[in-house]
Amino acid sequence: MGSKNKIIKKLIELFPKTENFYDLFGGGFSVTHAMAVKRREDFKSFHYNEIDGNVVALVKDAIEGKYNYKKFKPDFIDRDTFFKEKDECAYISLLWSFGNNAQKGYLFSKVIEPYKKSMHKAVVFNDFDELAKEVIGFDRFEAKDIKERRLFLRRKIEHYRINNTLPKSLYRFLSKSQLQQLEQIQQLERLQQLEQIQQLERLQLLEQIQQLERLQQLERLQQNSHVGNVVFSSKSYEQVEIKQNSIIYCDPPYYGTAKYKNEFDHEAFYKWARDQKNPVFISEYSMPDDFEILAEFATRSTLSSTSNITKAIEKVYMNKAAAELIAREGIENEN
Repeated sequence: MGSKNKIIKKLIELFPKTENFYDLFGGGFSVTHAMAVKRREDFKSFHYNEIDGNVVALVKDAIEGKYNYKKFKPDFIDRDTFFKEKDECAYISLLWSFGNNAQKGYLFSKVIEPYKKSMHKAVVFNDFDELAKEVIGFDRFEAKDIKERRLFLRRKIEHYRINNTLPKSLYRFLSKSQLQQLEQIQQLERLQQLEQIQQLERLQLLEQIQQLERLQQLERLQQNSHVGNVVFSSKSYEQVEIKQNSIIYCDPPYYGTAKYKNEFDHEAFYKWARDQKNPVFISEYSMPDDFEILAEFATRSTLSSTSNITKAIEKVYMNKAAAELIAREGIENEN
């Protein structure tokens, strides 16, 4: 939830060079990963902290090669399995939850789950049931690469949508209200409605694919010997011991957005950030006036409490120490 993948390239260039980099709300490891790979020459060490120990274990498993694309074939995780195992398995709770909504809700609705399972078995294991045969148009993939199979299926579904030829067998996976809407609108409007119905589904699929591929990519850290520079911890942010000559990056739960597993005390966090002698950079939508804005990014947010998908301006704020450092660097560059 709140992934930084969309802005990661610009984000990591904001941080000044120093000895140590701390990512105190590390989440899915994307920021520490990018820093350790793209800016490994600028820092002596990288510290990844995530309060959820299961997530830290997931990242370590990925680095050690557990999710290597050549050997990892993900089973379909159904609704019952998700709720039974999500609290013990970060892979299940993160990759199979709806938008990572505090890892509470299952990725797919009850209506769409049988369709997703059918397509998953066909693409991942080349195991076709009658539904897969009808949707895909044959009973076995010749392509061995799962990515090729997945893209083929996506193109097939897009072909059905664009040409208004969605197989009748798929209509049972639409809700009653969606079916009623389809019956009430004309052909052109029907195409637009189908696109709206599928928009959120495509975003869910894209996020899941990106997360799985990220797990597979983490193995490169070990192969390129960067992992030795990364220190892992699973603590609350204020419990992490910060060395001198460090840059601290924080991506805390955003104020007024979707809830994470635990309630977050924003006022206590603001005080902690103000008190830090090291520069602190914070991703947020808004913060108290004594925190200066370093950068702004236009993003699509799925964390709003009032809407599933909204446009938002994500900002990077600085504490006093960070603002002073940036000002000094600016003067030095001018000279």
